[in-house]
Amino acid sequence: MLDYIYKLKKAGNKICGKKISVIAMTTVMVGTLAACGDDDTNNNSNNTQQTSDSGTNSNSNSNTSTTDLNNKKFSMSYTDAVEIFKNKHPEADVTSIELSQELGKYVYTIDGVDDSNEFEMKFNADNKAILQDNSEKLDAEDANGNERANEKLDLTGIKTPQEAMTAALKQQAGTVKEWTIERELNQTYFSVQIMNGNQEVEVKLDSKTLEVLSTEQDD
Repeated sequence: MLDYIYKLKKAGNKICGKKISVIAMTTVMVGTLAACGDDDTNNNSNNTQQTSDSGTNSNSNSNTSTTDLNNKKFSMSYTDAVEIFKNKHPEADVTSIELSQELGKYVYTIDGVDDSNEFEMKFNADNKAILQDNSEKLDAEDANGNERANEKLDLTGIKTPQEAMTAALKQQAGTVKEWTIERELNQTYFSVQIMNGNQEVEVKLDSKTLEVLSTEQDD
């Protein structure tokens, strides 16, 4: 009788041991599945972040795309900008005029100089707002009329920017990115920047005759 009770007890212990093993195995499997779930969540989060970043970059690129300046009309002409500049700095001579796109705006930049200072004013070409009016002391070598004599623009009788763009596009096909009026070696000229695909080409033209002075591709 005692022998029979001992055998029953021994069998019971084996069954309990199996139950404990099954419970332990179940716990491990649940933990593993939970970890996999966490990994999937992290992967989904990373994918979402990458998609969001990609969308941001795409929007940023589209906002910075350049519009063709050729035949584009603005509320403000470059002569309006020059007149305001001269009224604000009556002792200064204009040394550079530029129309370009900055942060989604079309901006005239007028540079000038007097005997002691150099100036830079920026204007919104669409609404005539003054965006910037800065001045800085000239270096000793440029003061006392030296820079004025070397860089003062001769604006008398020059062609219009539109005429310059039309002439430049006959020389180089593409879209006009920006134009400037500058002076070099005592000659006032137009510089027209043209995009031809991914290639940027600068066409320089005499400001009064529109003779092509040079054509240069940026590397």
